[in-house]
Amino acid sequence: MKTLFSRLRSRRTPAGEEVTDSVLASSMFPADDAAPMVDWATRAAELKAHPLPPAEAAERMLQLWRADQPLGSLGDDAPARLARWLQGADVPADRELLKQDEIGDHLLVLLEGRVVVERKHPNGTATRLMEARAGDLLGEMALFDGGPRFSACRTLTPCCVAVLDSAALDGLLAEDSPLAAALLVSITRRIALRLRQTGARLSALLAPQ
Repeated sequence: MKTLFSRLRSRRTPAGEEVTDSVLASSMFPADDAAPMVDWATRAAELKAHPLPPAEAAERMLQLWRADQPLGSLGDDAPARLARWLQGADVPADRELLKQDEIGDHLLVLLEGRVVVERKHPNGTATRLMEARAGDLLGEMALFDGGPRFSACRTLTPCCVAVLDSAALDGLLAEDSPLAAALLVSITRRIALRLRQTGARLSALLAPQ
């Protein structure tokens, strides 16, 4: 599994170009080749985020995802196992959790609060893509493919997040493959659900009036 994950992050197009968040997104909204790499420690300092104990972040995350299988059937020790690989933070309102076009090595799980996800345009306007709530993923595509972040994520209220970075995911894959597999299934299902919702919205927009 670790080898597969590493291949996903280094995957390239036939032309030798890095794959970004999606083929559709990269073709419609070209990314800056000089996008900066920003890790969670750097962003947390910018946000003046208050650290949350990993055990609490893991417990709250699993409570939100407890209905997921096989994650929900891992046993009572799952929070302690997951806590080894997670970070957590409390973030004030009106802070930019993730910035558009930067390169990120981490995803966030929103544990509490509300976050707006928006695409900013060169003319200064922004398109609101969605409003994330507790249990939602943020920034997962950049973690998996190593490409620039397609959108910005800004806290609307004080928020609590769990953080999983690429080094932690590599360690989890190597040392606790059952937990890693269950976690990746849950993440994949959430990505699939978001794609279905996006497809439904596009169908409604493109339907003949």
